[in-house]
Amino acid sequence: MIKILVVSDSHGNHGKLARIISRENPFDYLVHCGDGVNDLFHVGIPDGVAVVRVSGNIDAARCVDMERIALFEAGPARFMVAHGDQFGVHNDYGPIEREGRSRKADAVLFGHTHIKYLGDGNPVLFNPGPANSGMYGLVFIEGALRFAHGRLEE
Repeated sequence: MIKILVVSDSHGNHGKLARIISRENPFDYLVHCGDGVNDLFHVGIPDGVAVVRVSGNIDAARCVDMERIALFEAGPARFMVAHGDQFGVHNDYGPIEREGRSRKADAVLFGHTHIKYLGDGNPVLFNPGPANSGMYGLVFIEGALRFAHGRLEE
């Protein structure tokens, strides 16, 4: 089984991000969908974990050389990662879904809206919700993809 921890919109809340990582360890991949991506430098990332990250609209000034869209494969699955602002996800999921389909992604991981979401299309759209509120997502690959939302207790 492959376990992917997905976070987004940590916005400088290193404490919550560190607690999410600690709570879900062990995992194989850590994906940050932007807006606070530099927070990864302030938390401990377990040894052997592959990190995938993209910059969000808030990161733009600090992360000028960071990609806005990333693609990666885990087991048999292909993922697209984007913050989502560049696709207007506040108004419509159609553009990000079409981009994911054009890139042959099985799932698109994104943030920006601060609202958790799991769509049932092709590709699957998955927003973990904002990490600065203690929200995160998990993707499990055991033959098929399985998605779950998690939240820290206050």
